[in-house]
Amino acid sequence: MFATRIAKYARHAASFMLHFAHGGLLVAGLIVTLFIASRIANHGVQGLSLGSLGGESSVSTAVVDEPVVEPVVEVAETPAKLSPDLQRVKAYVAKRYQVSAVALEPLLAAAQQTGRSVGVDPLLIVAVMAIESRFNPFAESPMGAQGLMQVIPKWHPDKIDVKADRSAMFDPHTNIRVGALVLKEYIQTTGSIERALQQYNGSSDPAAPYANKVMAVKAQLSQAARSGGKFVGA
Repeated sequence: MFATRIAKYARHAASFMLHFAHGGLLVAGLIVTLFIASRIANHGVQGLSLGSLGGESSVSTAVVDEPVVEPVVEVAETPAKLSPDLQRVKAYVAKRYQVSAVALEPLLAAAQQTGRSVGVDPLLIVAVMAIESRFNPFAESPMGAQGLMQVIPKWHPDKIDVKADRSAMFDPHTNIRVGALVLKEYIQTTGSIERALQQYNGSSDPAAPYANKVMAVKAQLSQAARSGGKFVGA
């Protein structure tokens, strides 16, 4: 009887130890698993950090290695300075035609520069502007004459293409250049400034009223240039 109890207790003890051992193994296994997972996670984070650092280093190196491109600074052309004669003409024209002297200066500078390059007296160009538009760069006639020198673009397709820019003739520099080229051409073909002016006006009147009017203004401009701009003609 006693031996039977001893055997029973021994079986219970053995069973308890077996369960304990099994549970212990599970706990140990869980601990080992958590430890390994933690190491893997730490390794991944470190790898990612190193990768990020490596990326930053690469980008930084690329930036340092790239050549430095200096910005291109466009320097505006210095406007042509008016000659002393045209400075005096400016004062005269501003008073005679009631136009701002400040607004006149670039127009007279363009006439001066274009006249010299084309081979037409700048004062003749200024006189034509006075008669044709009274220095209004936006003037337009019913016949389609445009700008300061009242050029009709369709008559001079070799000198200006307004199909690309219909407002081209309202640019003072363009208008003065084209007008001066037309005058130069007519002077060469007619052999006379007066006849060239009549052709510029589209008139065949032998009395040449247009030419006489332009030449009278040119004479006033010449006198103003010599007298300090004080002379004011009728």
